[in-house]
Amino acid sequence: MLQKQLNGNTPGSKNQWLAEILLDHIGGRERPIKRPKNPSVDRELRGLISERNAAGEDVIINLGGGYFRAGPDDRPAVLEYWMKEKHRAKEIAKKADTMMNTYVEMYGGYE
Repeated sequence: MLQKQLNGNTPGSKNQWLAEILLDHIGGRERPIKRPKNPSVDRELRGLISERNAAGEDVIINLGGGYFRAGPDDRPAVLEYWMKEKHRAKEIAKKADTMMNTYVEMYGGYE
């Protein structure tokens, strides 16, 4: 049955389907799921996790040991992840501002 589903009888791509299966199997911190070796499946899984987290449907994090759903005893891990995400966001905003300022300096205003 699995081979039949992989041969195109499932909605979406094979990579999306595999990522959804992995997402469904993510459990608690005691049994994390490693990032997939296939870059396409990894990208799909990261996208699904990001969507679920952004929608407030889940709290799935990865601190290097694999993805897991945070539970009530995982506050330190969630705080660590939150701080890393905030730092990344600040760095991205700083880079974007620098790029825009450089462009304006090189070519003029925002006309």
